[in-house]
Amino acid sequence: MVKTSQLNYQLKKLKEYLALKTQMVNHQGIIREVVSGVEHSWIYYLMLLMAGLIALLGLLTNSVAVVIGAMLISPLMGPIISSGLALTIGDLPLARRAFRTIAVSVALTILLSAFVTFLSPLKEPTAEILARVRPNIYDLFIAVLSGIVGAVALCTKRNYLITATGVAVATAVIPPLSVAGYGLGTGQIMLGLGGFLLFFTNFVAIVLTSDLVFFIMGFRTSHVESIKYSQRTRLLIIAALLAFISIPLVYTLVVDIRKVNTNKRVEKVLKKYLNKEDSSRMTGYVVKELKNRTNIRASVNTISYIAKSVEQAITSDLNENLGAPVDLHLEQVLVASEKLPEQHTAPLLPQKPKETVAEISAKASKLVGTAEQLLSAALSPFPLTDTRLAFSGSRQPLEASATLRRDWPVSNDELLLLTRQLEQTLEQPLHLKIKTAPFVPPISFSKDGSLTPESVTALAVIKQLPGGPDRYRYRLVVTGRTNGLLLTTLHKHFTEQLQVPEKALEIKNRNTKGPAEIVLRVMR
Repeated sequence: MVKTSQLNYQLKKLKEYLALKTQMVNHQGIIREVVSGVEHSWIYYLMLLMAGLIALLGLLTNSVAVVIGAMLISPLMGPIISSGLALTIGDLPLARRAFRTIAVSVALTILLSAFVTFLSPLKEPTAEILARVRPNIYDLFIAVLSGIVGAVALCTKRNYLITATGVAVATAVIPPLSVAGYGLGTGQIMLGLGGFLLFFTNFVAIVLTSDLVFFIMGFRTSHVESIKYSQRTRLLIIAALLAFISIPLVYTLVVDIRKVNTNKRVEKVLKKYLNKEDSSRMTGYVVKELKNRTNIRASVNTISYIAKSVEQAITSDLNENLGAPVDLHLEQVLVASEKLPEQHTAPLLPQKPKETVAEISAKASKLVGTAEQLLSAALSPFPLTDTRLAFSGSRQPLEASATLRRDWPVSNDELLLLTRQLEQTLEQPLHLKIKTAPFVPPISFSKDGSLTPESVTALAVIKQLPGGPDRYRYRLVVTGRTNGLLLTTLHKHFTEQLQVPEKALEIKNRNTKGPAEIVLRVMR
């Protein structure tokens, strides 16, 4: 009974304190200031789009300072705070204008970022981009706290400029929109959705928390002439929306925590067996969770090769700790120990038997096959031939080369991406060279004037071109004296059988002496 009386007394004192503080708030002045923040103009959209572009460039170049600068320039926080106040006082016209401005701002920022990303030569995801594609419940908490601070600073006018700057950096509403545009511009839809989810999380959390703060600070529906929905209804709607977006955020957090716990268990087991004083030391490990198995690759410095029995014991212990089958790969680097007597250093050298020429040839053929399979998949449907790997020395990168049957050269961006994919797959640094050859061999005809079966088969690959035949240009270069009937047959085959648009087909005659030849060039 005594505790209940004390609680009621404390609540009464809190209400009196809040009532005293709300009397000091200039409600009408703050409403006018917030309403002015939602009035959009060409200056507002110019600032917004420039902030979006600066954020995108900072993300593409992995510059933290540039991304922070974009956060401070962005004027998007004004309409967001305005929508929170509109929900508090029940001002539906203000709410409509605020949400309309936010919707247009979001669409323009994403579309401009997607367009610039599409034109940019830098398209690889950086650490700054990847940091904004997997929001979790902690990001929601950050936005909630930032919304509270921003609304309190606006109402009390204490350190408002400094606080507003901090809120803009903490919530970061503009970089996630640039990430969403980046994902759209590069065709990485899931990555773009992750960025948009982060923005939407920040938006809803700021609106809800600012709504609550404004209500506590004495803002009521009496400050507007007419209302349509009660305060309770408005709070329930936005709280339900907040609970809805919390579901994927909690799931992401659970997945991340599970991954961290898995890595900790793996690290504990590996250190238990591999960290032996004056004998071996683990230098790193990578964990990849597949569908039904876990792939673990660990590197260790050791003075002698680790016995197979020890590897089996590590695998067994990992299976027991993770509760799933484990594939363990140990990368062992032999080192010398200064504490060992000099006469014991010789036996520490590798004692493995020398490999035969046949074994070395089989390993090299496997590497070449792996490289050719990866390159063929990446450059499909354009055929790849003559794939080679050259070994220069133990410390020299591999020299990889191949011939691509395509009528335009491989760009620097393509070559860089393919090189990195090969290095990751082969686990070796390498230099890659790809030369091009004609996509289709010279076209030949039978005696009756029809295309030979070989040419028909070779031309059929046009239907498999990425994006369809209508996305390319086709140039038929004719040398020598050729029967016009053959060109008519070829033209009909292209337009009817291969569904090539007539405007995309070009026939170029070169009246030269010698045997007739027709060569096709497929151009972008």
